[in-house]
Amino acid sequence: MRIVKIVVPFSLALLVSSSEASVADCAAQKVEAMARACTHLLGAEARFLSNRNEAGLERRHALVDGRVDDAWASAEAGGGPACVDATERSGVAVQRLANAIARVGALAPGPVCGRKLLRLLRSPCRQAAALEAVALRDPSEAEVERARVISRIRRRILSRWSASGCAGSPTGEEAVRAAFRVAGVAAGNATSRTFRDLGDAVGLPIGVAIEPHEVSASEVYRQRLEHESSSLTAENVMKWGAIHPAPQTWNFGPADAIVNRAEASGARVRGHTLVWGALQLPAYVRNASTAAELEIYLADHIAGVVGRYAGRVEQWDVLNEPLSGILDPPTSDGLDDNVFRRLLGPGYIELALDLARAADPSAKLYVNENGVHVPGPRQERFFQLIQALIQAGAPIDGVGFQAHVGIAPPAVYTDWSTLEASIRRFADLGLDVELTELDVSLVFRPGSLATRLEQQERDYRDIFEACLRVSGCRGVTMWGLSDQYTWLRSFFGFDDYPLPFGDAWERKPAYFGVRAALFAGWLGQPES
Repeated sequence: MRIVKIVVPFSLALLVSSSEASVADCAAQKVEAMARACTHLLGAEARFLSNRNEAGLERRHALVDGRVDDAWASAEAGGGPACVDATERSGVAVQRLANAIARVGALAPGPVCGRKLLRLLRSPCRQAAALEAVALRDPSEAEVERARVISRIRRRILSRWSASGCAGSPTGEEAVRAAFRVAGVAAGNATSRTFRDLGDAVGLPIGVAIEPHEVSASEVYRQRLEHESSSLTAENVMKWGAIHPAPQTWNFGPADAIVNRAEASGARVRGHTLVWGALQLPAYVRNASTAAELEIYLADHIAGVVGRYAGRVEQWDVLNEPLSGILDPPTSDGLDDNVFRRLLGPGYIELALDLARAADPSAKLYVNENGVHVPGPRQERFFQLIQALIQAGAPIDGVGFQAHVGIAPPAVYTDWSTLEASIRRFADLGLDVELTELDVSLVFRPGSLATRLEQQERDYRDIFEACLRVSGCRGVTMWGLSDQYTWLRSFFGFDDYPLPFGDAWERKPAYFGVRAALFAGWLGQPES
């Protein structure tokens, strides 16, 4: 019996290892095919800028498509269904890469400089994308190879673009980033590495907000969550009404399940949320009649929740949505007209931060808000609030941008450069910034579903790229992982598709957009 106990698990381990290796090798072959496609498509687009021959461009695209399709079929013969599941379809991957390359050509002023830029990037794109094949086959070698290859690519692009006569727009650094961005699309659609794998490579926690009962009811959900996320947030079960519904009543079970799951998988936990005046606040708190009574409730709640998870929850959204609602009448100080503000005054925000710090001095304390990832009066008011807290010496470590893109504010979508500037503005205060509740709604976007899903792919790519370009951006948490569990359906009743996985757990274009941005971020990391 002892021999059986030893041999069977060892044999299974070998089988699992062999299966994972075959998928990784299959994906590496696909990456190599896309790296070659990058060279050919850049050349085809350069020719198109010379002659505007659309028929010729289509022929070259079809030729590349056929070659990639053959290469992927050969790879999948050895990698099996798991490799098919992990990557985009070959034709879609080629078209997405061609679209990204066309946008690169438009960066330069006029066809002459556009051609020069596209031709310059042919070899760098192939070499950069092929690094993902190295990472898949030999992770220990990947970082060494990356440093060597990227150093050579940067020197090549910067020197040759400087001598091109076109270096003013884009700049040399922008040309380097364009190469990484296109290589990211090539590799991101072909690799089998997960969000967690790629996030770990760039030091960016990739989070998911979950309901523990939904995860426990689905084996697919459990597997996807473990593979894709390195950070967990309680979507609802840590909110006041759920965890502390009456003065002497605590319901820690669901929250415990999330913390235990995170610890078992080596993920961090973001606690959400300690104080939220708008929703999910129990009646005994809403109906408090005096400042003294409410302060007792506040102190008891924060000490009880934060104290229970001290040393186990890395970050707390201490305050959630302290500003008045986007659609609510404005208040004189811009704060939400809730029971805390009415009885305790604006100082309740600093008080809550002080109580949380006392309960767990090691936890990072955040103020979380919606609609502030885009410039405008709302961001300005939030900035003033955060500045005032810092000046008052409040124990604040970071701010959370909810980033319910397309919903708050409604129908507003932002490009990466605008989002980057918003993140950098708050990071420059010396604070950490996280995108804490990311999803990208399609409800207010015109066009066919297929068109909107491709736009969503670029949105997710741009959003992750913006975060990766600011050192103070410390993590991204998606508000769910699969469309079937999105709050936009259950709360608003929208027929929406805002997340990277679809209802049947299929990888959507958005999924590959995230992988493309993370891989491009790995390419652009400074040399150590």
